[in-house]
Amino acid sequence: MYRYPLTFTFPAFSVSPQITVRDAGGEVVLSASKKLISSKEEINVTAGGKPLYQIISQENRITDIPSNWDIKTADGSTLGVVDDDFLSAIDTSRFIPNSSVSMLADMNIQSALNLRSAKMYWINDATGKHLGFVAPDQKSLIAMQLPFGNFIRQLPALFFRFITPSYHVRLGEETMLFMQKKRTFMLDTYVLEKRGNFSDANEPLLINSVLLALVYERQVLKDMYS
Repeated sequence: MYRYPLTFTFPAFSVSPQITVRDAGGEVVLSASKKLISSKEEINVTAGGKPLYQIISQENRITDIPSNWDIKTADGSTLGVVDDDFLSAIDTSRFIPNSSVSMLADMNIQSALNLRSAKMYWINDATGKHLGFVAPDQKSLIAMQLPFGNFIRQLPALFFRFITPSYHVRLGEETMLFMQKKRTFMLDTYVLEKRGNFSDANEPLLINSVLLALVYERQVLKDMYS
């Protein structure tokens, strides 16, 4: 088990995300990098320079939009699967799969009120069964509804970097980890706090799901406010 909180940092101006993960004592425990030249979206995770995990899309990024990722160990075993989804802005408390009827109602209300959906990431076991998720917290969802977009677009291009959303990382109905983006300029910085009790066996799936979410959440913020 890592010593929490963990701090995730990556350079603001890198062509491809290069993430460094440090524990509470400041020791580097993981590094992750997104591969630029590959037929699939691929993130390689190392520890001490040695391969540890691979996060790789099931879809070919040349012909499809990746939305499902396998999390694999160095020996090729699948720990779990992460798939992206959209969270209704009107459901800020339960974060659980809706029935088809309530989902349709959410969509209609959201469309009528012109609300923004937020991206979320389901954490699944190797068979595809939902175990938990990574998703913005209630305050971040509400903030997305405020008319900041046009205002921020009038400011210098990198001002979006000072937007600081927070995220729940859950297993079942319990928040196990809580992640907060910090206001920084030269380094993107996220702090991951431990909130619940989870096993050593679950930790790799949770941490790799967070790494995947971070790679894409930075781009989501950039697209939204720049």
